[in-house]
Amino acid sequence: MDPCKPTDDLGSLAASFPLLVYDHGEPPDSNSQTMLSVADGSTRTCRVPELRDLRCLETERGLLLTVDTVTLQASLWNPQTGETITLPAMDKALPEHCRCLLSDTVSSPECVVLVHNLTQPELTFCRVAGGGGSAWVSQAYDIGLYALPPPETESGFAPPTPTKKQITTMTAMKGKFYFTKSRDVLGVLSFAQDPEPHMEITSFDARTPIIDSDAPQVVTVSYLLESSQELFLVCLFFLGCSLECVEEVSAYKMDFSKKEWCKVTDIGDRAFLLGAHSFAASCSAAEHGLKRGCVYFALDFFGDSNDYHIFDLLEGTRALSGPPKDVPLPAREPFWMVPVFP
Repeated sequence: MDPCKPTDDLGSLAASFPLLVYDHGEPPDSNSQTMLSVADGSTRTCRVPELRDLRCLETERGLLLTVDTVTLQASLWNPQTGETITLPAMDKALPEHCRCLLSDTVSSPECVVLVHNLTQPELTFCRVAGGGGSAWVSQAYDIGLYALPPPETESGFAPPTPTKKQITTMTAMKGKFYFTKSRDVLGVLSFAQDPEPHMEITSFDARTPIIDSDAPQVVTVSYLLESSQELFLVCLFFLGCSLECVEEVSAYKMDFSKKEWCKVTDIGDRAFLLGAHSFAASCSAAEHGLKRGCVYFALDFFGDSNDYHIFDLLEGTRALSGPPKDVPLPAREPFWMVPVFP
Protein backbone atom coordinates (compact mmCIF):
# COMPACT_ATOMS: atom_id res chain seq x y z
CA MET A 1 0.00 0.00 0.00
CA ASP A 2 1.30 3.44 -0.90
CA PRO A 3 2.15 5.76 1.96
CA CYS A 4 -0.37 8.45 2.80
CA LYS A 5 0.22 11.55 0.70
CA PRO A 6 -1.73 14.60 -0.44
CA THR A 7 -3.30 14.73 -3.85
CA ASP A 8 -4.86 17.57 -5.82
CA ASP A 9 -7.23 15.26 -7.65
CA LEU A 10 -7.86 11.60 -8.37
CA GLY A 11 -6.83 11.81 -12.02
CA SER A 12 -4.01 9.34 -11.52
CA LEU A 13 -6.59 6.80 -10.36
CA ALA A 14 -9.11 7.48 -13.13
CA ALA A 15 -8.27 4.23 -14.91
CA SER A 16 -8.87 2.30 -11.67
CA PHE A 17 -12.50 3.33 -11.15
CA PRO A 18 -14.79 2.15 -9.64
CA LEU A 19 -13.20 2.80 -6.26
CA LEU A 20 -14.37 1.76 -2.84
CA VAL A 21 -13.46 4.62 -0.50
CA TYR A 22 -12.62 4.10 3.16
CA ASP A 23 -12.77 7.49 4.88
CA HIS A 24 -10.73 7.42 8.10
CA GLY A 25 -12.17 10.39 9.89
CA GLU A 26 -12.27 14.13 10.31
CA PRO A 27 -9.39 16.58 10.84
CA PRO A 28 -7.28 17.16 12.83
CA ASP A 29 -6.97 13.58 14.12
CA SER A 30 -7.30 11.69 10.86
CA ASN A 31 -8.27 13.05 7.46
CA SER A 32 -7.05 10.42 5.04
CA GLN A 33 -8.87 8.10 2.67
CA THR A 34 -7.94 4.67 1.39
CA MET A 35 -9.00 4.10 -2.23
CA LEU A 36 -9.51 0.47 -3.21
CA SER A 37 -9.80 -0.51 -6.86
CA VAL A 38 -12.11 -3.52 -6.92
CA ALA A 39 -10.82 -4.37 -10.41
CA ASP A 40 -7.28 -5.32 -9.34
CA GLY A 41 -7.34 -5.00 -5.53
CA SER A 42 -4.77 -2.19 -5.48
CA THR A 43 -5.03 0.49 -2.79
CA ARG A 44 -3.78 3.99 -2.28
CA THR A 45 -4.08 6.01 0.91
CA CYS A 46 -4.11 9.76 0.36
CA ARG A 47 -5.64 13.04 1.44
CA VAL A 48 -8.23 14.32 -1.02
CA PRO A 49 -8.99 18.01 -0.38
CA GLU A 50 -12.64 17.75 -1.41
CA LEU A 51 -13.25 14.81 0.92
CA ARG A 52 -11.32 16.50 3.70
CA ASP A 53 -12.72 20.02 3.55
CA LEU A 54 -16.25 19.67 2.15
CA ARG A 55 -19.37 17.62 2.74
CA CYS A 56 -19.56 15.21 -0.18
CA LEU A 57 -22.41 13.03 -1.42
CA GLU A 58 -21.69 10.43 -4.09
CA THR A 59 -24.12 9.84 -6.97
CA GLU A 60 -24.73 6.83 -9.17
CA ARG A 61 -23.58 8.88 -12.18
CA GLY A 62 -20.08 9.35 -10.75
CA LEU A 63 -20.25 13.06 -9.95
CA LEU A 64 -20.22 14.08 -6.29
CA LEU A 65 -22.24 16.88 -4.74
CA THR A 66 -19.89 18.99 -2.61
CA VAL A 67 -21.10 21.56 -0.09
CA ASP A 68 -18.91 23.95 1.90
CA THR A 69 -19.99 23.51 5.51
CA VAL A 70 -19.45 27.24 6.26
CA THR A 71 -20.69 29.10 3.17
CA LEU A 72 -23.01 26.28 1.98
CA GLN A 73 -21.70 26.86 -1.56
CA ALA A 74 -22.56 23.77 -3.63
CA SER A 75 -20.92 22.20 -6.68
CA LEU A 76 -20.88 19.02 -8.68
CA TRP A 77 -17.36 17.57 -8.70
CA ASN A 78 -15.91 15.11 -11.19
CA PRO A 79 -13.35 13.10 -9.18
CA GLN A 80 -11.76 11.68 -12.33
CA THR A 81 -10.92 15.05 -13.88
CA GLY A 82 -11.15 17.51 -10.98
CA GLU A 83 -13.66 19.64 -12.91
CA THR A 84 -16.57 21.25 -11.06
CA ILE A 85 -19.97 22.65 -12.00
CA THR A 86 -21.04 25.49 -9.75
CA LEU A 87 -24.49 25.28 -8.19
CA PRO A 88 -26.30 27.83 -6.05
CA ALA A 89 -25.45 28.01 -2.35
CA MET A 90 -27.84 26.05 -0.18
CA ASP A 91 -29.91 27.88 2.41
CA LYS A 92 -29.36 25.24 5.08
CA ALA A 93 -26.90 22.47 5.86
CA LEU A 94 -27.31 19.04 4.35
CA PRO A 95 -29.20 16.54 6.52
CA GLU A 96 -26.98 14.26 8.55
CA HIS A 97 -28.26 11.21 6.67
CA CYS A 98 -29.06 11.80 3.01
CA ARG A 99 -28.37 10.73 -0.58
CA CYS A 100 -27.88 12.66 -3.79
CA LEU A 101 -29.23 11.66 -7.21
CA LEU A 102 -29.11 13.24 -10.66
CA SER A 103 -32.17 12.92 -12.88
CA ASP A 104 -30.13 12.91 -16.08
CA THR A 105 -26.73 13.71 -17.52
CA VAL A 106 -25.63 17.19 -16.43
CA SER A 107 -25.51 18.34 -20.05
CA SER A 108 -29.30 18.02 -20.17
CA PRO A 109 -31.04 21.37 -19.56
CA GLU A 110 -33.64 19.49 -17.52
CA CYS A 111 -31.14 17.79 -15.17
CA VAL A 112 -32.24 18.02 -11.53
CA VAL A 113 -29.95 17.53 -8.53
CA LEU A 114 -31.98 15.85 -5.79
CA VAL A 115 -30.96 15.52 -2.12
CA HIS A 116 -32.99 12.84 -0.45
CA ASN A 117 -33.35 13.15 3.34
CA LEU A 118 -33.29 9.62 4.75
CA THR A 119 -34.85 10.47 8.11
CA GLN A 120 -37.54 13.04 7.21
CA PRO A 121 -40.13 13.13 4.39
CA GLU A 122 -38.37 16.00 2.64
CA LEU A 123 -36.54 16.46 -0.65
CA THR A 124 -34.25 19.33 -1.64
CA PHE A 125 -33.56 19.98 -5.30
CA CYS A 126 -32.33 22.41 -7.92
CA ARG A 127 -31.83 22.39 -11.67
CA VAL A 128 -28.27 22.35 -13.04
CA ALA A 129 -29.38 24.45 -16.01
CA GLY A 130 -26.07 24.36 -17.87
CA GLY A 131 -23.98 25.33 -14.85
CA GLY A 132 -25.83 28.46 -13.72
CA GLY A 133 -28.28 26.51 -11.64
CA SER A 134 -31.60 27.54 -10.17
CA ALA A 135 -32.29 28.13 -6.50
CA TRP A 136 -32.52 25.15 -4.17
CA VAL A 137 -36.06 24.25 -3.13
CA SER A 138 -37.03 22.08 -0.15
CA GLN A 139 -40.38 20.35 -0.28
CA ALA A 140 -42.11 17.86 1.98
CA TYR A 141 -43.92 14.89 0.48
CA ASP A 142 -46.67 12.57 1.65
CA ILE A 143 -46.67 8.89 0.69
CA GLY A 144 -48.86 7.71 3.54
CA LEU A 145 -48.51 6.66 7.15
CA TYR A 146 -47.27 3.65 9.00
CA ALA A 147 -47.82 2.84 12.65
CA LEU A 148 -44.86 2.36 14.95
CA PRO A 149 -45.12 -0.41 17.58
CA PRO A 150 -47.21 0.95 20.45
CA PRO A 151 -45.17 2.07 23.47
CA GLU A 152 -45.75 0.21 26.70
CA THR A 153 -47.05 2.26 29.63
CA GLU A 154 -47.87 1.42 33.25
CA SER A 155 -51.46 0.77 32.26
CA GLY A 156 -50.56 -1.30 29.20
CA PHE A 157 -49.84 -0.45 25.58
CA ALA A 158 -50.65 3.01 24.29
CA PRO A 159 -52.34 3.40 20.89
CA PRO A 160 -49.89 3.27 17.98
CA THR A 161 -48.64 6.63 16.78
CA PRO A 162 -49.20 7.30 13.05
CA THR A 163 -45.90 8.32 11.47
CA LYS A 164 -45.24 9.66 8.00
CA LYS A 165 -43.44 7.23 5.73
CA GLN A 166 -40.07 8.18 4.32
CA ILE A 167 -38.65 7.11 0.98
CA THR A 168 -35.81 4.69 1.63
CA THR A 169 -34.89 3.32 -1.81
CA MET A 170 -34.70 5.52 -4.90
CA THR A 171 -33.00 5.71 -8.30
CA ALA A 172 -33.18 7.94 -11.37
CA MET A 173 -33.93 6.92 -14.96
CA LYS A 174 -34.81 8.96 -18.05
CA GLY A 175 -35.40 12.13 -16.08
CA LYS A 176 -37.64 10.53 -13.44
CA PHE A 177 -37.01 9.17 -9.96
CA TYR A 178 -38.36 5.76 -9.02
CA PHE A 179 -38.80 4.76 -5.39
CA THR A 180 -40.31 2.01 -3.29
CA LYS A 181 -43.57 3.42 -1.93
CA SER A 182 -44.62 0.18 -0.26
CA ARG A 183 -43.96 -3.50 -0.69
CA ASP A 184 -46.31 -3.73 -3.65
CA VAL A 185 -46.27 -0.17 -5.01
CA LEU A 186 -43.58 1.66 -6.99
CA GLY A 187 -43.60 5.45 -6.84
CA VAL A 188 -42.56 7.78 -9.65
CA LEU A 189 -41.30 11.28 -8.90
CA SER A 190 -40.99 13.78 -11.73
CA PHE A 191 -40.35 17.51 -11.98
CA ALA A 192 -42.42 19.86 -14.08
CA GLN A 193 -40.70 23.04 -15.24
CA ASP A 194 -42.80 26.21 -15.06
CA PRO A 195 -40.23 27.76 -15.00
CA GLU A 196 -38.75 26.29 -11.79
CA PRO A 197 -39.01 22.57 -11.03
CA HIS A 198 -41.75 21.32 -8.73
CA MET A 199 -42.50 17.76 -7.68
CA GLU A 200 -45.20 15.51 -9.05
CA ILE A 201 -45.68 12.00 -7.60
CA THR A 202 -47.53 9.10 -9.21
CA SER A 203 -47.39 5.35 -8.56
CA PHE A 204 -48.28 1.94 -9.93
CA ASP A 205 -48.64 -1.56 -8.50
CA ALA A 206 -45.50 -3.71 -8.73
CA ARG A 207 -45.22 -6.55 -6.25
CA THR A 208 -41.81 -6.91 -4.62
CA PRO A 209 -40.42 -10.42 -5.26
CA ILE A 210 -40.13 -12.98 -2.47
CA ILE A 211 -38.36 -16.33 -2.18
CA ASP A 212 -39.61 -19.74 -1.13
CA SER A 213 -38.14 -20.57 2.24
CA ASP A 214 -39.01 -22.68 5.27
CA ALA A 215 -37.33 -20.15 7.52
CA PRO A 216 -39.70 -18.54 10.04
CA GLN A 217 -38.62 -15.11 8.86
CA VAL A 218 -36.93 -13.75 5.72
CA VAL A 219 -35.77 -10.13 5.60
CA THR A 220 -35.43 -8.51 2.15
CA VAL A 221 -32.98 -5.66 1.56
CA SER A 222 -33.79 -4.07 -1.81
CA TYR A 223 -31.91 -1.74 -4.15
CA LEU A 224 -33.31 0.11 -7.15
CA LEU A 225 -30.93 1.08 -9.95
CA GLU A 226 -30.80 2.16 -13.57
CA SER A 227 -28.61 0.35 -16.07
CA SER A 228 -28.51 1.13 -19.80
CA GLN A 229 -31.82 3.00 -19.38
CA GLU A 230 -33.52 -0.05 -17.87
CA LEU A 231 -34.88 -0.24 -14.33
CA PHE A 232 -33.58 -3.00 -12.07
CA LEU A 233 -34.32 -4.22 -8.56
CA VAL A 234 -31.68 -6.20 -6.66
CA CYS A 235 -32.91 -8.12 -3.61
CA LEU A 236 -30.75 -9.59 -0.87
CA PHE A 237 -32.72 -12.16 1.09
CA PHE A 238 -31.56 -12.72 4.68
CA LEU A 239 -32.70 -15.55 6.94
CA GLY A 240 -33.89 -14.06 10.22
CA CYS A 241 -33.57 -10.53 11.53
CA SER A 242 -29.86 -10.63 12.38
CA LEU A 243 -28.78 -9.83 8.77
CA GLU A 244 -25.90 -12.26 9.18
CA CYS A 245 -26.79 -14.89 6.58
CA VAL A 246 -27.57 -13.99 2.95
CA GLU A 247 -29.73 -16.80 1.64
CA GLU A 248 -30.07 -15.54 -1.92
CA VAL A 249 -29.26 -12.54 -4.14
CA SER A 250 -31.50 -11.94 -7.14
CA ALA A 251 -31.91 -9.29 -9.82
CA TYR A 252 -35.16 -8.27 -11.51
CA LYS A 253 -35.88 -6.04 -14.50
CA MET A 254 -39.04 -3.96 -14.69
CA ASP A 255 -41.34 -4.91 -17.54
CA PHE A 256 -43.21 -1.63 -17.95
CA SER A 257 -45.75 -3.18 -20.34
CA LYS A 258 -46.85 -5.59 -17.60
CA LYS A 259 -45.87 -3.45 -14.59
CA GLU A 260 -44.03 -6.35 -13.00
CA TRP A 261 -40.54 -7.39 -11.95
CA CYS A 262 -39.05 -10.18 -14.09
CA LYS A 263 -36.17 -12.18 -12.65
CA VAL A 264 -32.94 -12.15 -14.66
CA THR A 265 -29.81 -14.21 -14.12
CA ASP A 266 -27.77 -12.83 -17.01
CA ILE A 267 -27.30 -9.06 -16.89
CA GLY A 268 -24.73 -9.12 -19.69
CA ASP A 269 -21.61 -6.99 -19.56
CA ARG A 270 -22.64 -5.17 -16.41
CA ALA A 271 -21.66 -5.07 -12.79
CA PHE A 272 -23.94 -3.72 -10.09
CA LEU A 273 -22.35 -1.80 -7.21
CA LEU A 274 -24.34 -1.58 -3.97
CA GLY A 275 -23.47 0.32 -0.81
CA ALA A 276 -24.77 2.16 2.23
CA HIS A 277 -27.96 4.26 2.24
CA SER A 278 -29.42 2.30 -0.68
CA PHE A 279 -26.68 3.51 -3.06
CA ALA A 280 -26.75 1.46 -6.27
CA ALA A 281 -24.95 1.99 -9.57
CA SER A 282 -24.12 0.08 -12.72
CA CYS A 283 -21.07 0.09 -14.99
CA SER A 284 -19.58 -1.90 -17.84
CA ALA A 285 -17.68 -4.88 -16.46
CA ALA A 286 -15.32 -5.33 -19.43
CA GLU A 287 -14.44 -1.64 -19.64
CA HIS A 288 -13.58 -1.38 -15.96
CA GLY A 289 -11.98 -4.75 -15.26
CA LEU A 290 -14.81 -6.24 -13.23
CA LYS A 291 -16.40 -9.66 -13.45
CA ARG A 292 -19.45 -9.51 -15.72
CA GLY A 293 -22.85 -10.30 -14.31
CA CYS A 294 -21.86 -9.74 -10.69
CA VAL A 295 -23.26 -7.76 -7.76
CA TYR A 296 -20.59 -6.05 -5.64
CA PHE A 297 -22.11 -5.46 -2.22
CA ALA A 298 -20.16 -3.19 0.15
CA LEU A 299 -22.12 -2.75 3.36
CA ASP A 300 -21.26 -4.24 6.72
CA PHE A 301 -24.29 -3.92 8.98
CA PHE A 302 -22.15 -4.42 12.09
CA GLY A 303 -19.27 -2.04 11.25
CA ASP A 304 -16.51 -4.49 12.17
CA SER A 305 -15.18 -5.44 8.73
CA ASN A 306 -13.81 -3.79 5.57
CA ASP A 307 -14.80 -6.76 3.40
CA TYR A 308 -17.24 -6.64 0.50
CA HIS A 309 -19.19 -9.42 -1.22
CA ILE A 310 -19.18 -10.43 -4.88
CA PHE A 311 -22.30 -12.34 -5.96
CA ASP A 312 -22.25 -13.96 -9.41
CA LEU A 313 -25.86 -13.97 -10.58
CA LEU A 314 -25.32 -16.39 -13.48
CA GLU A 315 -23.15 -18.95 -11.73
CA GLY A 316 -24.81 -18.59 -8.34
CA THR A 317 -21.47 -18.25 -6.56
CA ARG A 318 -20.26 -15.75 -3.98
CA ALA A 319 -16.87 -14.52 -2.83
CA LEU A 320 -15.53 -12.21 -0.15
CA SER A 321 -12.82 -9.63 -0.77
CA GLY A 322 -11.46 -6.43 0.72
CA PRO A 323 -8.43 -4.20 1.27
CA PRO A 324 -5.27 -5.32 3.07
CA LYS A 325 -5.76 -6.19 6.72
CA ASP A 326 -3.74 -3.17 7.89
CA VAL A 327 -6.36 -0.72 6.56
CA PRO A 328 -8.17 0.57 9.67
CA LEU A 329 -11.93 0.56 9.95
CA PRO A 330 -13.36 3.75 8.43
CA ALA A 331 -15.10 6.48 10.40
CA ARG A 332 -18.22 5.96 8.27
CA GLU A 333 -19.47 3.29 5.92
CA PRO A 334 -17.29 2.78 2.82
CA PHE A 335 -18.76 4.44 -0.25
CA TRP A 336 -18.43 4.04 -4.00
CA MET A 337 -16.81 6.36 -6.51
CA VAL A 338 -18.06 5.05 -9.82
CA PRO A 339 -17.02 5.97 -13.38
CA VAL A 340 -18.48 9.29 -14.45
CA PHE A 341 -21.20 9.08 -17.10
CA PRO A 342 -20.48 11.07 -20.27
